[in-house]
Amino acid sequence: MATAAVASDIDFVRQAVEVADLNAVRLALYHNSRDPEVGALPPVAQMSAEQKALLIDKAVRWLVDNAGAAALPEPPEEDLRALMTMATGREMTDVEFAARRDLPAFRPFPCAVDWEGDKPPIPEGFRVVIIGSGPAGIVAGVQMELLGIPYVLLERQTEAGGTWTINRYPGVRVDTPSITYEYSFEKLYPWSEYFNRGEAVRKYLQHVSSKYGVMANSRFRHDVKGATFDEGRNIWTLDVDTPDGAQQIEANFIITACGTFANAQLPDIAGVEEFRGTIVHPSAWPEGLDLAGKRVAVIGNGSTGVQLLGAVAEQARSVVVVQRTPQWISPREKYGAPIEPGVAWLYENLPGYWNWARYTATMGLFDIDQLQRVDRDWQAKGGKVSKANDDLRAFLTNYIRQETGGREDIIEKLIPDYAPMSRRPVVDNGWYRALTRENVELLTGSVERFTPDGFVMADGTTREVDIVVSATGFDVLKYLWPARYKGLGGKDLHDSWDQGDGPRAYLSMMVPQFPNFFMLYGPNSQPLTGGTGLPQWWLIWASYAAQCMMRALEEGKGRVEVKQAAFERYNHALDEEAQHWLQMTPEGGIEKNYYVNREHRRLQVNAPWLSPDYHRMCTVVEWDDLSLS
Repeated sequence: MATAAVASDIDFVRQAVEVADLNAVRLALYHNSRDPEVGALPPVAQMSAEQKALLIDKAVRWLVDNAGAAALPEPPEEDLRALMTMATGREMTDVEFAARRDLPAFRPFPCAVDWEGDKPPIPEGFRVVIIGSGPAGIVAGVQMELLGIPYVLLERQTEAGGTWTINRYPGVRVDTPSITYEYSFEKLYPWSEYFNRGEAVRKYLQHVSSKYGVMANSRFRHDVKGATFDEGRNIWTLDVDTPDGAQQIEANFIITACGTFANAQLPDIAGVEEFRGTIVHPSAWPEGLDLAGKRVAVIGNGSTGVQLLGAVAEQARSVVVVQRTPQWISPREKYGAPIEPGVAWLYENLPGYWNWARYTATMGLFDIDQLQRVDRDWQAKGGKVSKANDDLRAFLTNYIRQETGGREDIIEKLIPDYAPMSRRPVVDNGWYRALTRENVELLTGSVERFTPDGFVMADGTTREVDIVVSATGFDVLKYLWPARYKGLGGKDLHDSWDQGDGPRAYLSMMVPQFPNFFMLYGPNSQPLTGGTGLPQWWLIWASYAAQCMMRALEEGKGRVEVKQAAFERYNHALDEEAQHWLQMTPEGGIEKNYYVNREHRRLQVNAPWLSPDYHRMCTVVEWDDLSLS
């Protein structure tokens, strides 16, 4: 249906606005119309029913007269800042504005960097090797394309997609809104759902890789086994298994984009080799696996285990869920829901709606740090963690009771003894309701050993099963594993980490004595606080590596390395800051948190900085911390 014809259908337009994100509608409408009545409205959560009706009426009238496809340019800085403040109803600091200004994605390539002035000549034979064709590797390739820096991307799988290529289990989908789990430079991608399925995400990544030239520079079934730095030539030599046999590939710079969730954590349980049935890890789900009539055990209740249970229970004869540690599992509005036709129409025909919907989808996370701090004064009054955290605990506890239909036989088993938000939040995919099915049983505790026909729990409970789904996650401490990297003096990266207190890096990206080597999604990379989605962080980290390459090329340098003193200073500050967070406290279940390196009692996966501060660290290069030679 043509835009004009749709706009003339007032009922359609009204229905579209009513189901849309009214905060984004308000911002886009004011951005276009500058209607002072719209500008005076508060954020939707503070609106009266009359104010909401006024907003909807004004939006419908404007769309009937003005609907049409148009890409709005980024407003002048002062205007953009005013619009962003209007969204939240609260002023920002300069650091917060710098970190958030690209969330609406008005600029063609937000967060990416480009040459200032003339591009310097690129030496003959100069090349960057990117390892991994998941979301981070693809965006690193896009950054190289923008700069015109020669590169090749090596991927051990047969296609692009990374974790979305290997994870094909039933029910797999993103657990953050797709409008934030997308690249900010690929505008108005036509997602079909608010939280898209794995297959759709995989197709999206392959689309982006092909559209922006990365696919043409990718070599699949190329498995990097290791790399050694040649100090005399400032060149990395990579050892790679390929379809044509072992090869050596040289690179001036390496960007590893292997991801945190690359190495499946399989059950290390006695007797596993005796089990006569099938053991499946979700990251290696067999195509066409038939569960009909089968007795299935699902070990694990993290994000993956929660996503797949419903689909497995619908197919299997019986399912035993083995829960070692209860999780706080929360609802998510429109999870599993299709994007309504009217909303899809608004993306295309209300200029700026897509941009501001990106912003409003994340702004609720700007203050999420308040849920992750222990309030000792609150505790002195009898509280558990803080008022905000205790309120969330009460809400989630009530949600458990509601979703299980008040089943007291399982409710107490499902309520964690640690605080919400101290581990990665798990989004409910009907998991609690699946537990109430007649063919589903919940067991708590650990599997002690496998038997030929099933398993024995630590409390002696036995169950016979045909298939075990080991939803036990990934070994998040094995960064870059199993490839071996040898830097200056033959220093082995994994050995140096093992001899210390686990994987560490400067800004999660660089390690001393490993020149021209950058990690995307490395140790302590994932921010604890919100507002910026991972796809944007991947580009931020890639652009940091690009800035280092650009400086080296402009100055004719062959080597970029972080100084030892800067590395130690940064990590000391990181450890100090981490102590202020819930994750590192008894209330946060430090002994049960796999994002914590429990052997050394230090935060391992997350960056403890407030998101705007970490953004500044990763976008404004502190050149005094680096050595260019």
